[in-house]
Amino acid sequence: MALLICLVGCAAATQVAMLDEVGPRPTLVPQRSGDGYLQVYTARERAPIDVNAEEFFWNNDFGRNAFLHTAAHTSYSIYAPDGRLLERVRNTTGMNDANPTLVKLPLGVYRVEAKAEDYEDVTVTVMVPVRIEPGLTTRVHLDGQWNTPMATKGSGNRIVRLPNGDPVGWRLLHPGGAENPT
Repeated sequence: MALLICLVGCAAATQVAMLDEVGPRPTLVPQRSGDGYLQVYTARERAPIDVNAEEFFWNNDFGRNAFLHTAAHTSYSIYAPDGRLLERVRNTTGMNDANPTLVKLPLGVYRVEAKAEDYEDVTVTVMVPVRIEPGLTTRVHLDGQWNTPMATKGSGNRIVRLPNGDPVGWRLLHPGGAENPT
């Protein structure tokens, strides 16, 4: 019976969420040429903490679990349109570094595979297509900390969201203002 439980546990598939394409802020105008940038606010790194301390803090911070994570963001992968791995990005310089790495990329569409913070201390792997425009920075917010600008609160269809509803980034608008087909 134990062997069966072990096999079933090992066979469980990892949950992966596919998101819509994210692009730079729509109000920005790309330059005529040059590279663009990508900045991904992935789930935060788990803090090394004593199990007894974890239980103590759990009871004292009312389940918010802020103490369980460092300021640092988890690493992620960037894939080319043909599916080959381009770069594995170490998204921090240390445990207390809250600024994700800024990656310079040529114009194009890439896929990012990263960890996103879902509900209470749970992370989910997401695949996010991202568009890089010349001279602009495409930001992807997977840490649940992005406050959508006030101007877009009424137009939620311009925002890409995680399955739990958290905003991730700007939905890419195609030439002529048409949104991505969903």
